[in-house]
Amino acid sequence: MAMQTDRTTFRRRARGVGLACTTLLLAGACSVADNLSFGEIVTELDGIVTIVGDGQVRSVRYANMAPVSAWYMRQFWLVPIRWALGPVFGYRAVHEIENPSGHVRTLLQELPDETGGDLIACAQAMTRFGWIAELDANGHSRVVAIDGLVAAAQQLGLSAFTGSFDQLGVPLPADRLDAARRQIATARPDQRSHELAAAERADYLASLQELTAQPLSSWTDRLLLVEDLVVLHRAERDPGAIDGTDLALRAAMRHCIEGILVRAVEGRDARYVEVRLCAMEQVRRLAGPRGVPLLLAVMSATPQQLARFEPRFDPDPLVQLRLIHYCGQLRGDTATTEVRLPGRESGLAVAPIDFLAQTILTEQAYYSKLRTPAMAALSLSLGRPSLDPDPAWVRDWYRERQSRSGT
Repeated sequence: MAMQTDRTTFRRRARGVGLACTTLLLAGACSVADNLSFGEIVTELDGIVTIVGDGQVRSVRYANMAPVSAWYMRQFWLVPIRWALGPVFGYRAVHEIENPSGHVRTLLQELPDETGGDLIACAQAMTRFGWIAELDANGHSRVVAIDGLVAAAQQLGLSAFTGSFDQLGVPLPADRLDAARRQIATARPDQRSHELAAAERADYLASLQELTAQPLSSWTDRLLLVEDLVVLHRAERDPGAIDGTDLALRAAMRHCIEGILVRAVEGRDARYVEVRLCAMEQVRRLAGPRGVPLLLAVMSATPQQLARFEPRFDPDPLVQLRLIHYCGQLRGDTATTEVRLPGRESGLAVAPIDFLAQTILTEQAYYSKLRTPAMAALSLSLGRPSLDPDPAWVRDWYRERQSRSGT
């Protein structure tokens, strides 16, 4: 009897030890970003990611050996005593990173949850998202970065794609841009030798507004401008200039987001289909229904591409199905809107319902994967009571529409 009792006690203790070990193992298997603060994530990112090159010829370089957060800084059960463990044992330690790209993605996914809607934190996160979204060779990393960009914008309530599209992407004239930069360079906080007089402050704030009224011409300049405005905002001590710097930073961030999303959907590289799908969804979300004709305008082939016999739109079927889906959501004036972008051939503009009709009429019968979805979308957009699978009605309707419009 005593031996049986001892065995029972042993089994219970063994189960207890096993449960404790399992708990510790699960705790030790947490994400590399779990329980890290915004500052800790950014510091770790900057230790792994380096942007190399100049101008628009740049690339992302990942370090295989880098300082990363110590394991005890990421354990939820050690959060109450992290303040003591960090100073004693160190916040970070240099380790070999088996998959630097995946490690960075995990950090980026956590980053929006740590910005807390703070302007400077969101701006610092946005530049890190921006470099990855523009340069990373891994499509998954670009998708994470694009989602992070939009998450940061939504935290701040930034309104992207709300202005007139006929000026989308048009930069400030060079002479006005140079004048604004010269004024800012002499009056920026880290160059002041005295407090700003009222007139000087007004000129400085007017130059900030001028600099950010329209987007800069290159994507690199837009990202670098956000970084510089973060420096100006953090260094600003003049109470009368803080609000103006705040507005300039928000405007620069908005231009940056719009530019990154537009560049993402313009591409046709087969390796980045998921990137385009992600960016299309974010443009549609930010711009609303009017974002659909915008996408058609941005993603339409240029005259140079057409001269090389490239298709009018991205040939990937998933991208085309997404466009069909978006167009089928529209009714009335939005469905017939053509967006003409500056610097693009006006004759290439196409309304959503025309895109659907052209897709139906140019697709091959019987084996087309796009014709039926496009016919369903056009029927919905036109308010037809039922779906007629015979494309003859589309041909007749489209011919009549062209005759009315004189095309």
